[in-house]
Amino acid sequence: MQILDCKGLACPEPVLRTRECIERQKPTEFMVVVDNSTAVENITRFVNNNGYTVAKVQQKEELFELTIQKVESTMDEHKEVPSFEKTHFFTDGEMFNKNPMFLKNGETYADYVSYDKKKKTVILLATDKLGHGDDELGAKLMENFLATLTEMDIWQIIMLNGGVHLAIKEGKNLESLKKLAAQGVKISVCGTCLNHFGLIDEKKIGETTNMLDIVTTLDLADKVIRP
Repeated sequence: MQILDCKGLACPEPVLRTRECIERQKPTEFMVVVDNSTAVENITRFVNNNGYTVAKVQQKEELFELTIQKVESTMDEHKEVPSFEKTHFFTDGEMFNKNPMFLKNGETYADYVSYDKKKKTVILLATDKLGHGDDELGAKLMENFLATLTEMDIWQIIMLNGGVHLAIKEGKNLESLKKLAAQGVKISVCGTCLNHFGLIDEKKIGETTNMLDIVTTLDLADKVIRP
């Protein structure tokens, strides 16, 4: 079995190498070795959306060995479901309905297509405070900012660097984020940042993400707001 050694590689390199292996070699089975749980989550999400599945995860001390297998498909080989990184919108409802990412979330093709008719506004939060000068005031302003976002049509919220603390702390900010998530806003939290602050197991909302997904989302956005 082919083994991709991704130990010590920074985000998003493990996902990029996994993608390259799938695209170039189309293996039926291979293994990826990483040294952090964030990489496990990111690779798992990527392969699940691209015709593969993580059949087994084996932890050996600080290492994780992911056995990845190709999922049998009845689809025409020339009509593979494209990954999020390659194209944003599906044009075929039947293909959409076979994609495990959307089946898991309970989304319908009609819901998905409706996104194309809206402005895709992304909120990029790189701090848990708003502005500079007084931290107490900045924290209060961030509470007001997030509470006000519930009145807007937001596509995604991305938290990185100090902004990941917003997904950790109980309080008004977390309550506002939960309301936004309930409204259908996707919330992504930088996995490298969580690891840096030692908070990977304390995240209370959102999906742990990587820099490849972040850059792709920013590229697809019609508007990016960074307060």
